[in-house]
Amino acid sequence: MTEENGSWWPRPASEEGAVSASQVLVERSAVRSVDADQARLERAAVQRLRAGHATVERSAVGLLEMERGTLVQSSAGVVIARSVAADETHVGVLMAPVVRGEVHTWLDMRSAVAIGVGIVMGRALLGVARAAMRRQGA
Repeated sequence: MTEENGSWWPRPASEEGAVSASQVLVERSAVRSVDADQARLERAAVQRLRAGHATVERSAVGLLEMERGTLVQSSAGVVIARSVAADETHVGVLMAPVVRGEVHTWLDMRSAVAIGVGIVMGRALLGVARAAMRRQGA
């Protein structure tokens, strides 16, 4: 069930499935989905968060999609954003062109580009090696 309104959503969200509002505050609760213009999580767990601006403090998020936001002492599986400010944050996959602060990632945009370039270069070198082997054998 989705709650829709244009104000803060301050009540406990532990039993709720999805929240949709212009501004959302989730404190010490677990929510399946949050969709908001502005969202603030404090010691919360959210499976999916979509927001224009988000502030996440000491929380865990599965999938975080936002324009810009701040993550402080938090963890996230996947973060997709235009701009991220982070402090002591752990992220599995981070896709953001602008990242400031201390964030530990498993895979980010730079790593993905490096891996892609490595794969292309590896294939090119294998092609050259195969062509050289054919010339020697012929």
